[in-house]
Amino acid sequence: MTDHESGWRRQLPVIGLLGATGLSVTGNGIVNLAIPWLVLERTGSAALAGLIAAATLGPMALSSLLGGALIDRWGRRRLSIGADILSGLAVAALPLLDRTLGLTGVTIAVLVALGAVFDGPGMAARESLRPDVARTSRTPLERINAWGEALDGIGNIAAPGIGGVLIALVGASNTLWVTVAMFAGAVLLTTFTIPADVRGTEPPQRYVHAVLEGLRFVWRTPVLRGTGLTAMVLVMFLAPIPIVLTVVLQRAGQPEQLGLVTAMFAVGGVAGAVVYGIVAHRLPRRPVLLWGLTFCSLGIAAFGLFDSVLGMTVLATLVGVAAAPVNPITAVVMQEQTPERLRGRVIGSVGSMALLAGPLGTTAAGLLVENLGVAQTWLVVGAGCLLSAGYAALAPGMRDLSAPLARQMP
Repeated sequence: MTDHESGWRRQLPVIGLLGATGLSVTGNGIVNLAIPWLVLERTGSAALAGLIAAATLGPMALSSLLGGALIDRWGRRRLSIGADILSGLAVAALPLLDRTLGLTGVTIAVLVALGAVFDGPGMAARESLRPDVARTSRTPLERINAWGEALDGIGNIAAPGIGGVLIALVGASNTLWVTVAMFAGAVLLTTFTIPADVRGTEPPQRYVHAVLEGLRFVWRTPVLRGTGLTAMVLVMFLAPIPIVLTVVLQRAGQPEQLGLVTAMFAVGGVAGAVVYGIVAHRLPRRPVLLWGLTFCSLGIAAFGLFDSVLGMTVLATLVGVAAAPVNPITAVVMQEQTPERLRGRVIGSVGSMALLAGPLGTTAAGLLVENLGVAQTWLVVGAGCLLSAGYAALAPGMRDLSAPLARQMP
């Protein structure tokens, strides 16, 4: 085998993991677009459509927390495959029932919540696989995480466009079959490109004890506690952005521009993550994290100064670029500072904290706009994000984010 062939084979797990991530994220994004459309078609209730869309957050957050113990017990690769299979089956049940017995609001709600239950552990399992893939492929862990976040962003950008075209061509119900195929593609990529899990030698714990051990480890490890709280505060104050933008653009008589401005956050994030992935292993993490959080905060506060769509679009792109290193850095720190046997539980616990913070910020957004006004709301959101930067700068556990010597790449 030539060196070129050997190098290509070594990179196959990277391609497989990133491809599976992209397919799964895009599939979920299309589902999130098609489900409200399907609810409106079958029930005519906009309130029910919104309620079902919001109802996915609770099951996903809870399953991320509880599913971490299953990841550590059953294996990261195995659970990633199983979660995508079960998510695909939950989605496939919707068009099947729609064609045979018919769909009601209750049926849709149950199946959507069931799919969300599988999504949480699936996302945590894929993130838990990144150190394994980095080690197998001899790729810097920072690059795997940055490019994984970039694929998340690409999936979130692509999903609305693909979903909208498919709904227009074949209808919301048939669109869901495309997402089932995407989940199947993710299963195949994970199965045939990522090495099998190495079975642990420790006897299995009682399930509740295993979940609590992960939570205790996060809270008692200063750097993990700091990482989790930084992410939680940041997500809580980022969550109101789409709502505030909606108000701004509706008042300006340009609601059709909401998709453009929102997408530019993701475009900037993807561009920033790709570039950061190339140079990340050469950069000091703590300064990059703190400057990224600070510039992101200032950029969000500056939205109150712009009325034009062009200005908001440019600013959204810059904020996306500034925030791009934040998730890869926190992910790498979690992966490095966690024993392998606890990796799934730690990632699931921190992920559930972030998922629970989002609805808190979203709930407060409308009240802030109504009582303070738009410009002042942007200042509050920016100040809240700056709070996460201040906490990351002052928290004792966040003072040294460098890689442990035992994990340095060859």
